[in-house]
Formats: sequence, structure tokens, C-alpha cells
Amino acid sequence: MHEAFTCRIPNSHKSAVIIDTEITIGIPPRENPKYASIKLKALIDTGANGTCISHRLALACHLEPVSIMKIISAQGESVVPVYKADLKLPTGTSFSNILVTEVAGSENFDAIIGMDILSQGDIALTSDKDGLVFSMRFPSKKEPIDFTR
Repeated sequence: MHEAFTCRIPNSHKSAVIIDTEITIGIPPRENPKYASIKLKALIDTGANGTCISHRLALACHLEPVSIMKIISAQGESVVPVYKADLKLPTGTSFSNILVTEVAGSENFDAIIGMDILSQGDIALTSDKDGLVFSMRFPSKKEPIDFTR
């Protein structure tokens, strides 16, 4: 079964695709964690290799890193904490126990959904007179969306 989601982005906000999503995080202690499901805004970023969460979200959830990783981002090269989390997209598709790296974040979003997730589905970005239309479906139908056909 394929699960799909479409949202409209008005012309006034078409510089980025930011969607509502949900992340579930185990809050320490590790031996008996509590789980918090948090609704948040996430940036869709095809230029990001992996999925990330903001420093603000990691602090608010009292997360403990499982490792560290060197990343290159818009802010430059840095070594950042890595956490484990479950991500639920607005399609209803869930990804369990994924590794998410920490990034500075933005006042507009607390997560970045990268190609580790996006490559498992199909995404399309089209435009109309009112702005952009972003659609995604999971899992991928393995049939290319080809506008030249």
C-alpha cells in the first residue's frame, strides 16, 4: 500500500518546502526511557544526505548522543552529536530507530528530512499560479516521474 501526502506552498513562502511532521524520541534514562511524540515543522532538503534535528529540540528532549559525526552544512564543517529517533511523515509512513544528526536549526523548523528518507519514496515539486505543490508517496512505486514523456 502506498501512502501519499500533498501540500500547497503559497508564493509568499515558496523559498523552502516545510511540512508538518512528527518525531518520537526516547527520553533518558536509557534503562527505562519515556517516549515523547512531538509534532514539529521539517524542512525537505534533497541536498542533505541524512535527517537532522535542531539543537533546540535535542536540548528540550534531554537527548543523549549515541555517537558523534563530522558533517558539512551551510554553516561549514563541524563535529555534531548523533541521536536515535522514530520519524512519522504526514503520509503516515514511519521510520524507526533512524540516526539523526544535530544541526543549528532555524526559527522556521526543528528537523531536516534528508535523502536517507526521501530516497525511499517518490517526491514531486510542481508549480501553479498560487505557488508550489509538493507531493510525496511512500514507498516508491519504482516508476520514474518523467515530464519529458
